[in-house]
Amino acid sequence: MRVLGIEFNASFLNYVLLDVGEENTEILTVNRLTLAATRSKDALKAFQAAVQSMYNVTKPDRVAIKTKPERGAMSAGAASLKMEGIALANAPCEVEFVSAQKIAKLEISPRLVKKYLEPAYKAAASHKQK
Repeated sequence: MRVLGIEFNASFLNYVLLDVGEENTEILTVNRLTLAATRSKDALKAFQAAVQSMYNVTKPDRVAIKTKPERGAMSAGAASLKMEGIALANAPCEVEFVSAQKIAKLEISPRLVKKYLEPAYKAAASHKQK
């Protein structure tokens, strides 16, 4: 199963595509998309086109998104919420949200992916933990 893990960090959408099998998990691709501006129609349309391209290239069977709190001291910023809305609205398959607590509990091998991609990797890998 191809699982696309996504994490929003500031104005970045970090993603990791995993092939999750019974025995092995293989990283197929990793990348980062950027939202240039949160109040620009052109920037939002460009980001939406990049997200659609990401989905077309990766062809996920499932999307796993690391949740961001909507309220409180650690709440998500405007960019994260807008990027999440675009990613969710354009998803070609089922989307599941993975809590930050569940992601924090998952252990991965050091240097498996760059540090900034670890939450996206763990979101995708959490599918295997069900």
